[in-house]
Amino acid sequence: MTGSAAAAVRCHYAGDPARRPHCTLTAEIALGNVMLCGSCARARSTLGKGTTARPLPPGPPLDVLDWVTSAHAAAAQARRHLAVAVTRARSQGSSWTQIAARLGITRQAAQQRFGHDPSTRA
Repeated sequence: MTGSAAAAVRCHYAGDPARRPHCTLTAEIALGNVMLCGSCARARSTLGKGTTARPLPPGPPLDVLDWVTSAHAAAAQARRHLAVAVTRARSQGSSWTQIAARLGITRQAAQQRFGHDPSTRA
């Protein structure tokens, strides 16, 4: 990520492009605990209508490529956590059927994906 001291504050709807395609991503106001960009603030229906909007201090715009980098790192970390959790579940006697049921996949898919030592997988 960039080395700027202030971090961009993401709009509440930044992660929902289908619902708010015109979101400008960087929050400008706060309605209670909900941060909104100007576009989403203008498009809101009832969210925060009884709450006074509090302007946020100006900050840097959200860098979407930094967001991509962060999301990629989080996904990689989640994959590592999942592999460790499955390894622990197996070592404590959970069956592939039980694990697969929790993952919403078939037993065969779970075994193929996690059946090898995770330290040897790329």
